[in-house]
Amino acid sequence: MELLHQKEDIIAHQYRILDTLGQGGSGTTYLAEELESTKQVALKALSLHRMTDWKMMELFEREAKILSELNHPGIPQYLGYFQVETPEDRYFYIAQQLAEGKTLAGLVESGWRTSEDEVRRIAIQILEILVYLHSLKPPVVHRDIKPHNIIRGDNGQVFLVDFGAVQHTYYTTFMRGSTVVGTYGYMAPEQFRSQAVPATDLYALGATLLFLLTHRSPADLESDGLKINFRPHVQISEEFADWLEKMLEPDTEDRFSSAQNALEVLQGKGKLTVKSNDSISLQWKKIIGVGITAVTAVTLLNLYKWDILSSIRFTDIAGGNILHIAAKQGNKEIVKQQLEQGADIHSTNNDGNTPLHLAAQKDNRDTVELLIAKGADIHSTNNDGNTPLHLAAQKDNRDTVELLIAKGADIHSTNNDGNTPLHLVDRLDIVELLVARGADVNAKNHNGNTPEQERGERAIERARNKTVK
Repeated sequence: MELLHQKEDIIAHQYRILDTLGQGGSGTTYLAEELESTKQVALKALSLHRMTDWKMMELFEREAKILSELNHPGIPQYLGYFQVETPEDRYFYIAQQLAEGKTLAGLVESGWRTSEDEVRRIAIQILEILVYLHSLKPPVVHRDIKPHNIIRGDNGQVFLVDFGAVQHTYYTTFMRGSTVVGTYGYMAPEQFRSQAVPATDLYALGATLLFLLTHRSPADLESDGLKINFRPHVQISEEFADWLEKMLEPDTEDRFSSAQNALEVLQGKGKLTVKSNDSISLQWKKIIGVGITAVTAVTLLNLYKWDILSSIRFTDIAGGNILHIAAKQGNKEIVKQQLEQGADIHSTNNDGNTPLHLAAQKDNRDTVELLIAKGADIHSTNNDGNTPLHLAAQKDNRDTVELLIAKGADIHSTNNDGNTPLHLVDRLDIVELLVARGADVNAKNHNGNTPEQERGERAIERARNKTVK
């Protein structure tokens, strides 16, 4: 999507655009400089002309109103809300204190590894923010806590940002609408019914902590009915695992009673009560219908959850739609269903990845074959200039590499760094496959490295990382 502003643009004679911090469903956030003070701020912008749903305007104005009422060191300070009208468009802006650091998502993407102690410290800080938010009259529920919305500074302090989905629970309780807000993998079950309560934020925080521990979206982990089966994927103490499990209970009644309660238990000041495992979530029974058995409820949920998500135009943490999610998970039947219902096979997520990119990256060969047969562009490139073949090669997915080449993928294509697929491969058998199909062993990327030199540098980096650990 084209940006609203470019570097050096002057906004309302007050701010100069320096860079882009992020894009999302509720606007684009820029790094800006206040002209009078030269202080750097975060400036969130929304275009009336580009709005696809009037609900976006309602959420944006609500965000500004609630931010103006908040005062907590873990929430960037609200600086102002204003509009700018031009002959072509009308723009809306929220200015906030700049939270310096990296998002948890960005840290993990850069290879950041953390310990249980550090995850606990992050949890404590976010819980302290939630204690504040949920104690307001009426309570404020963030509704979209996820790795992209938590910023960690170099000193370990964390900030909760992006209140674009925020809501007073008064309105959630008495004025339920059809708007479902949240991010797939981090949303609590009750959010599928357009309902959010303080315990909703606890679930999202638990899912975020799980991402830090596994480096995987909670949606990609197996589940037992409605419950995420995370224990085989984490190396943490039994005590912390029990606490995390309670945060992630599907039923709000089985989670901690409050952020304060969750905080006290985490700090060893309270007692953890564990529920029995013989009941299905009442919340999900309400979604599907009253008076059905637990087995039927789970069966129906598995059958219809994709239709539910599709009908509400759901997006995951990377901005992917249901087709993206299904392709990434290798769910061939749902991919086929989505395409039959008119899903755009060429749609891209925030990283510019098409469903074919994600299927190739995850080595879902059958799904790759289906997408190509249905017209997916084998030569499409994402924001980094990578084709599906680049991603399959980078992940050492031999079967998918072989299939893509057989279907006509360009073995000589280069990404934004000048890398061919051969530059990105580590497995010897895939190297031999690419070379046998004509890959240029002497091709140089923008750093002047051949594929062999790139592999050597990666091997050295891995050795260094092992030494550091």
